[in-house]
Amino acid sequence: MQSSCNLIKYSLAHSGDSKNIETKYVSAKAKEETEEKSIIDIDAMVKRYESLGANIIKNAKAEAERIIVNSTERAVELEKCAYEKGYEQGKQNGYEDGYKLGYETAINDTKEKVAEEINNAEYILKTAREDYESYMEEKKQEILKLSLEMARIITGKEFQLSEGILNLIEPVLEDSIGEENIIIRFNPNYKDSLMDKVEYWKKAYRLKGEVFLLEDPLMELGNAVIEKNTGKTIVGIDVTLEKIEEVLFKC
Repeated sequence: MQSSCNLIKYSLAHSGDSKNIETKYVSAKAKEETEEKSIIDIDAMVKRYESLGANIIKNAKAEAERIIVNSTERAVELEKCAYEKGYEQGKQNGYEDGYKLGYETAINDTKEKVAEEINNAEYILKTAREDYESYMEEKKQEILKLSLEMARIITGKEFQLSEGILNLIEPVLEDSIGEENIIIRFNPNYKDSLMDKVEYWKKAYRLKGEVFLLEDPLMELGNAVIEKNTGKTIVGIDVTLEKIEEVLFKC
């Protein structure tokens, strides 16, 4: 039975004149435009959630400031009324005692009303903070999922490039000095880039055997598997996203 994977030993990699036929269902440009639009849409949605949350605080501050300004103006007006009331009271009950009693009564009423309005302003700010925290907590999971999806798109674009997968394979090989044979399983898109590096890897990491490149059309772009005598290492976008997800949802 013919394997779905094509095993290539470097020394035979350039033999024959066969041509690879690639069928592209979506052009690279169209795919890139779609990904960029997805990033913009996600970013806009996250900002919208954050803006709505911030507006809760902003509107509450505006309302509290309005109440304080009104209460200040009201205090001035009531103090004037208190003076007039005290004056009238003084005329009726003997000027000095009557004025004092009427004025103090009016001023105390004014203080109570202003204090009540300020307390109302403080209550609005307090409840706004609670509403904001409640809203952000409600949207937290959704924002995290959107952030993860954005990371998935951005990371996917980076790992679609050969440099992205090479940067993930190199550290594994650095820990493989003196190994016998190494098998690297990868998406066929990375074939040329990996083949160009094989001789360098063999010399740089003093590998005793061969580096076998195993094309796997079923493997997602951005992933690779490195197998050696000491074990198997999986690298790529899936592992990276798992770590990102772990960090995000741990918050």
